[in-house]
Amino acid sequence: MKKLLLFIALISFMGTFHADAQMKVKKFGIALGQDWDMLPGLSTETLLSKTNESFSEDITPYFDLSNGFQYSSACDNPNIRLTLVFQPEFCSNVELQTSGVFIFDRMDAVYLYDNSDRGYRNLSVISHGNEIDLEGVLIKKVPVLGFLNLKFLNLYGGIGANAGYQFGNYLSVWGSDSEYSTGRWGNARESNHISENNNINDGISARVFAQAGFGITILRRVELGLEGRYGAGLRHYFATDTDFTNLHSIAFTAKYVLGKHKSKAERRMNRTRNINKARNILQNAVQLDWQ
Repeated sequence: MKKLLLFIALISFMGTFHADAQMKVKKFGIALGQDWDMLPGLSTETLLSKTNESFSEDITPYFDLSNGFQYSSACDNPNIRLTLVFQPEFCSNVELQTSGVFIFDRMDAVYLYDNSDRGYRNLSVISHGNEIDLEGVLIKKVPVLGFLNLKFLNLYGGIGANAGYQFGNYLSVWGSDSEYSTGRWGNARESNHISENNNINDGISARVFAQAGFGITILRRVELGLEGRYGAGLRHYFATDTDFTNLHSIAFTAKYVLGKHKSKAERRMNRTRNINKARNILQNAVQLDWQ
């Protein structure tokens, strides 16, 4: 509860700051994304360094894979962003996108395997965690397609950063060891399994990135988009270590575009103006065709 109240207070402070800076809220929305916040050189040693030594010693025998190899690794960071977009009063094509970012069940995993005539062994070492961030992105908007002063396709590009708090972290280890032996009644298989969990300290994280994407406006007020990011960052776990990360990200966005409410007379006037513009365009096209 304290973390949630702190987060709400920070959002309120940012809103007050933007108001003083003569910015207006232009949009609000949500984004569903997937980050690949990769740890360079991800290995069992990297993951085990975040937990206590006694836990590492307990499972060390399962790492003695003389013919084994690390056949795969993974980094999954599903996230949700709640966003407010501010527009400076003095610039129509620049936006400041501020967000609260929620990452649930982050996973950094390493998978090992060993196969021989005597049997096989496999091991999975997975780091789990959650994170909550505050984020800001300065964006330049470039309208590229539209009709009658309504731009329905916009390209976006900019730079941004976020910082946050990691919590609920733990390390899980799962493995199996199966060996074949020859006895009086033929071959037999002996299997052993390991399944262990251990807590990892809370921590903090930060990232900087470049962002690009596009948005399509439908029904005048709803903007649907796709955006990608590329950048770098770091994660620090209290009393343990700090890791640098490489960020790749993709997200689907949905925003509602705010605007001044117009009276029936204003809407009728706008419709008449747009009809006249369309009529003029058609008349000019006909005249050019006759010429």
